[in-house]
Amino acid sequence: MCIRIIGASNRRYAHIGDVIVAVIKEAVPNTPLERSEVIRAVIVRTCKELKRDNGIIIRYDDNAAVVIDQEGNPKGTRVFGAIARELRRLNFTKIVSLAPEEGSDTLLYIYYQEIESKFKTGRVGSRKSARRIPKGVIHVQASFNNTIVTVTDVRGRVISWSSAGTCGFRGTRRGTPFAAQTAAGNAIRAVTDQGMQRAEVMIKGPGLGRDAALRAIRRSGRHNRHCDAKSFAWRNRRNMYYTRKI
Repeated sequence: MCIRIIGASNRRYAHIGDVIVAVIKEAVPNTPLERSEVIRAVIVRTCKELKRDNGIIIRYDDNAAVVIDQEGNPKGTRVFGAIARELRRLNFTKIVSLAPEEGSDTLLYIYYQEIESKFKTGRVGSRKSARRIPKGVIHVQASFNNTIVTVTDVRGRVISWSSAGTCGFRGTRRGTPFAAQTAAGNAIRAVTDQGMQRAEVMIKGPGLGRDAALRAIRRSGRHNRHCDAKSFAWRNRRNMYYTRKI
């Protein structure tokens, strides 16, 4: 178990080539190393990806370290498994000489361009075409502090959503009718490419943006055919005819 990284007090995680101070949690009997002994070790393999200068990213199946002394020499006489070639540049030549292979076919080589496209689009390869949704439901939740517009299909699966907060409004401006109109326009604009022609509007909440969001939905070109508004009454308000008892 790693305690700290030598020479990098502000880092939480160690990478290949870092010297760490660790404690042994499990030890093999009849060996020089004992359980709960504090040792020094150098990281030789990590599951975390390591990007090289040539654009290749390597990743191992497990995390591994080699126990060393104060001078950086390994205490053991054998090293199991493959190690990264970056240790040779860090002057751990004795560890490299003890390893059976410097690098191995078990490494997972992934080109940087493919990884970059995966991080940008969320997947590698061709993307499936968007499904066509002819009819959906637009949920408008209007409160005094915010207005949330969610577009779903008839089964309740969310297609897109937007709110006054995500549109950039802060503070008391989130409850304004203009913020609700902007949020409704952004939510509807995201589903225009999926062919939605009819929508049922469900409005909930006593906020000022409920009417503005409904007007924005009616003005949209793809949702003005069948716009059925169903509102819910605000039932937790104070009774104005209630007389205070003293």
